[in-house]
Amino acid sequence: MAIQQRRRSPLASASALRIQPLPTPRCPRPRFSGPGGRPLVLATRLLADTTAILGGLVAAQIIQQRLSAGGLAEPLNRNVSTFTAIAVATWLALGATLGLYDSRRLLNAFDEFKLVLQAAAAGTVAATFTAFLLKVPTQRSWVLAVWGTCTLTTLGARALHRWLLRGLRAAGVLGNRMLIVGAGREGRELYDSVTKASRWLGYCVVGFLDDDRVSGPLTAGYPPVVGSIRDVREVVEDLEVDDVLVAHGSVSEATAERVYRDLQGLPVELHVSTGLLGVATNRVAVQRFGDIPVMGLRRVDLSGFQQTIKRGFDLVVAGLAVVLLAPVLAACALAVKLSGPGPVLFSQRRVGRDGREFTIHKFRSMVADAEARLEELRSRNEADGLLFKLHADPRVTRVGRVLRAWSLDELPQLLDVLRGDMSLVGPRPPLPSEVAAYDPWLHNRLRVKPGLTGLWQVSGRHEATFADYIRHDLFYVENWSLVMDLFIVLRTIPAVFARSGV
Repeated sequence: MAIQQRRRSPLASASALRIQPLPTPRCPRPRFSGPGGRPLVLATRLLADTTAILGGLVAAQIIQQRLSAGGLAEPLNRNVSTFTAIAVATWLALGATLGLYDSRRLLNAFDEFKLVLQAAAAGTVAATFTAFLLKVPTQRSWVLAVWGTCTLTTLGARALHRWLLRGLRAAGVLGNRMLIVGAGREGRELYDSVTKASRWLGYCVVGFLDDDRVSGPLTAGYPPVVGSIRDVREVVEDLEVDDVLVAHGSVSEATAERVYRDLQGLPVELHVSTGLLGVATNRVAVQRFGDIPVMGLRRVDLSGFQQTIKRGFDLVVAGLAVVLLAPVLAACALAVKLSGPGPVLFSQRRVGRDGREFTIHKFRSMVADAEARLEELRSRNEADGLLFKLHADPRVTRVGRVLRAWSLDELPQLLDVLRGDMSLVGPRPPLPSEVAAYDPWLHNRLRVKPGLTGLWQVSGRHEATFADYIRHDLFYVENWSLVMDLFIVLRTIPAVFARSGV
């Protein structure tokens, strides 16, 4: 598949001499990018989903045969083949309607996860209706089997697809060159966010456009300003840019509209930030006041119904986990008991929802007098802000290192979840001394129950700064949904096996 060649106008060539864009060797041109890469991504995504749906339908068929004492009432026939073809086509069409093949809506793994769940539910309904019309032999258990197997296979296929794209981007085969309009604070924050997630997003920022800065270096760690905003069309063509991201808070409304007009006719994707960093897409709704589009934001506070749903999710999942992990809990308790003097459980006062204190429980992973020895280690703290972290903490026992490596020391908190002091998912529970040092706005972290796991645990907790902790915690508090809780719980499992708690 060849890369689509961009046509250069005489105006673009003349402008290139006038603005003299700076070279950007950090963003080499991928083999497939922009218009050349999108069909490849779409084709592989469709192939992954088709294979996953077929696999799910076959698995559901096998499950139904096993559950049925006498097997199916009728043998497989032409109707089954017709049903399969229609079911897969309908499933893919419903997914397309929901946005499951719109790359602009799949930049974030969580957004893709939500769309897969929605498509699986809609596809199951459509498959059931199709089976009824074609008189394909099924049983009531088949509906649940189709939903469960197709959801799992599609999620697995999408995860594999994201891993494949990540490999192609790392190898320089696939990717997009991006230009950010506006080099102010928001523009630089957008650059930081895009760059941190470059392995998943596939963007490499070639530079900034800004009317208030001369072309040249910006600040350390950032690409240069490569021109003024009025020359956006010429810069896009000269630097072979695939995507333009407008930092809405760094430019005026008239400037943003001019960028939109100037890019008409070019094979370039245009993105405009909301100016509200840390707001999830599920909270934003585009509304129209007369002829003017505006953004409406859903309230942050959890309703009584949402709190009930979250509590029910906690009770079901934590209860099942306690039952299934009972042998592991017993083995950990025995190992801690034999590791040396001191209690099996470590108890500590923490601050929960609305500032109420509670006692958190963990398997003891340190020596008995660990708290008394904390002050002598303060000077060796490797964390910033209000956190304390010491990679080679001498207070940790040999058994404790194993427990921490696999996050087993936190398993007793499942009982804290069942008691109602904690939730499965939420911000990390702070110490009273930390809360006493909070700025007023930081108290927003306490609007929900603290969690056994959270967004920061599945986002590289090992390397996170205090600002990262706060950013992830506040994002969770302000954008909660049951799907997000499920997503974080599922992401926690591979994070534990990857030993990200070491």
